[in-house]
Amino acid sequence: MSPLIYVVDDDPSFRLLLERVLAKDFTLKTFSRAQDCLDAIDVEPPALVLTDYTMPDINGVELTSTIRKKYPSVAVIVLTGYGSVESAVEALKAGAFHYIEKNMSGAGATANFTVLRTLISRAIESASLKQETARYKSEVEQLKKKVRQTDAVELVGNSPAICALRELIEQVAKTDSTVLIRGETGTGKTVVARLIHRLSHREAEGEFVEINCAAIPDNLLEAELFGYEPGAFTDARTTKKGLFEIAHNGTIFLDEIDATSLVVQSKLLSVLETRTFRRLGGHQSIYANVRVIAATNAKIEEKVAEQKFREDLFFRINVVSIQMPPLRELGDDIILIAEKFISQFSREMNKPIAGLTEDAKAVLCAQEWKGNVRELRNVIERAVIFTPSGEHIGPTQLALPNVYRAPNAVPNEHVFSIPIGKSLEEVKLAYIQAVLKSSSSFAEAARILGISTKTLWEIRKRYGIELSDESMLK
Repeated sequence: MSPLIYVVDDDPSFRLLLERVLAKDFTLKTFSRAQDCLDAIDVEPPALVLTDYTMPDINGVELTSTIRKKYPSVAVIVLTGYGSVESAVEALKAGAFHYIEKNMSGAGATANFTVLRTLISRAIESASLKQETARYKSEVEQLKKKVRQTDAVELVGNSPAICALRELIEQVAKTDSTVLIRGETGTGKTVVARLIHRLSHREAEGEFVEINCAAIPDNLLEAELFGYEPGAFTDARTTKKGLFEIAHNGTIFLDEIDATSLVVQSKLLSVLETRTFRRLGGHQSIYANVRVIAATNAKIEEKVAEQKFREDLFFRINVVSIQMPPLRELGDDIILIAEKFISQFSREMNKPIAGLTEDAKAVLCAQEWKGNVRELRNVIERAVIFTPSGEHIGPTQLALPNVYRAPNAVPNEHVFSIPIGKSLEEVKLAYIQAVLKSSSSFAEAARILGISTKTLWEIRKRYGIELSDESMLK
């Protein structure tokens, strides 16, 4: 089917002339009024609009501007019998693909139809390419978004704590209830918040917007959350949407909510109660259908008792409470999470890593991980950098301060290690036990320790050290 073109011109003879000349290549609909053309576009958008510059109700430039704003995929070419550089510039600024003069010949208006046909074809092709490009960009962005979500939003682990957390997240995601995520720094509170959003109906309807309340000065935090109008403060020259407005139909994640001031807390409570707010300096109430997920690593009840956090806001955000387990309590999940990071950094650095040695696994499981998953991530990233391509990550590459050999680690009779923080007496006893375990006889152990067998016997009895092999006493 030939492309549909709308012709808008108050001169009936010119409309008839265009119909006769262009009907062979295009499907034409003509209008004497610009408003009739706009009404028709609402029902059936054309590929292109060919409009006169001067018309009684809406001129060609105004019509062009309206069409380009409402229907950016529709191309526009402006025609006039009174061409000038100024009018041409005006039409092009309004969004017209091109501007062409009518040539007056006798009593009828004619145009250079060869040039016009070429312009029409180019305009339609250009609009089609732009539309395709925009569609491809949108699809690419959606794919990138899904990839980012798949990489970032994943709860790794098979421990009872992680399995229970997954189940709770799935239950909470089906609701619109406010959630408070609690736990130590680096335990993955942001990951859980994103996962709740991704599994909810809001993932398809709105954005996930996050803000660290402790990272922004209090006077700026209010403007970030609720936006502002021109003149609200010294540098407020234009209208700015706040994060609650941007997150409409989606989710807003307020990390470290305990860091907010009492003034901001009051406004947050109002938004949660009424789902409306006003921009700074504004008078109009704005409706925001937003799910709020908050997070804190503080003992918020203590802040409530100290009147540093509003009790009514605490009750409002604590509808559903999720407690994040610390990394040190996840057992073998530490290895699964570490292997996930190895895979991620190997891909990013284009550097294949074979995995972790058994000694490295033992070292990872023995750490306290005060920084939790965030700390583990940094340790693995550093290890991938310093591990030769194709090799395994060992304890040396991990570069952790408290090296400890777990019972199930690969034994090495020539190495003795113990966590930092032990007393001298504990170090001595541990070393004696290690020597006894690795020696073939009681006498050999005494010789290595540089003491008599009698002294070693007395130490063994005093501390109740059991021998792995009683034949050593012979």
